[in-house]
Amino acid sequence: MLRIGVTGAFGFLGANFVSALLQILPETEIVAFASRTRANPLFSPEKVEIEDLSILRSGDMAEKFGGLDAVAHFAGRVDYRRRMRREVWDIDVLGAKKVFDAALKAKVPRLLYVSSICALGAGSLRYDQTAALPAAPSAATPGRTRFADERSTPYGASNWPTSFASPREALAAVDASEDGDYSFIESMELAYFDAKLAAWELAKRYSREKGLPVITIFPGTAVGPGDLNSGISKLVNSVWEGKLRFAPPGATAFMDSRDLGAGASLALLEGKIGEAYVIAGRDEHNLRYKNFMELVAGIAQRENGRNGAGISAIPPGPALFAAAIVEQVLPESPLSKALILSGSVQNVCTSAKARRELGYEPRADLTESVIACRKFSRS
Repeated sequence: MLRIGVTGAFGFLGANFVSALLQILPETEIVAFASRTRANPLFSPEKVEIEDLSILRSGDMAEKFGGLDAVAHFAGRVDYRRRMRREVWDIDVLGAKKVFDAALKAKVPRLLYVSSICALGAGSLRYDQTAALPAAPSAATPGRTRFADERSTPYGASNWPTSFASPREALAAVDASEDGDYSFIESMELAYFDAKLAAWELAKRYSREKGLPVITIFPGTAVGPGDLNSGISKLVNSVWEGKLRFAPPGATAFMDSRDLGAGASLALLEGKIGEAYVIAGRDEHNLRYKNFMELVAGIAQRENGRNGAGISAIPPGPALFAAAIVEQVLPESPLSKALILSGSVQNVCTSAKARRELGYEPRADLTESVIACRKFSRS
């Protein structure tokens, strides 16, 4: 019987992973590490053993990891506000480092590190609304926009908002922050993107230099049940209810959150140590936000039986300007310049490797993902 530890087990992605793992291997013993949230409707707390753990403050993490057959590190922080940049870095980078160190000390045989497609970059112009997406309805155009994959990096690309020019720079920032020097943060446009990139470089360094038995996954933008923090659910509900009719000009790799759970389980159980896998939707699910929001509005129209207004893409320039002002005047507002910027890049990727090597098979239709997301948020 496997005994698997999961950080962030009650979060959106972590809960989908636990739910999938319990379906694949019902006899698995799961240790759910948590600091605050201790419940998610996707699975019964009685199905898991709950352990208190703060990845930044726990001094006995290695002891808690002792005897585990594997650890899946889902815990993280997504926040685009300028004032939260250091906290995002601390949790997503230094927190990951503590997990890596504890896994090594406890001699954990397999570690699943959950990164993000934000660490990979993509090939089309940051604000170009005319090139490559979409040529066919709601689809990216192979050959015109390069899909990012596990080999992709954003370094040196003028079209990707990373503040690092090389892996060396990213790792130097990690080392500096450990010494208390956070001066590099001031140049960051998107701290979350940079944090996931730096942590990915750190995982590779630990694998290369210390033998960390790590398998990395890059999840796409998940839609479906399990979202407790009203991230994607807020977007879906706002469009569904006709409250939001303007979309950022970018694109991303949409997927079903339940597919993420299944794909992450496959990566942990079947993935090759030292390898990385994009776990996203089908290639045709690389959509502009406008196209995704049109999909949501269309489903709502069929469900509600009434016509809704169309979705319009907003130019990034005015939106970035307005968001920067809002962020200064209302620092608690979730609207920020970085949030608009994140929605203006073409964050597209392919899961071809995971489908080929792991047998991962994302579902064909995002309609059920949207409906499941709506239903979960209303329950």
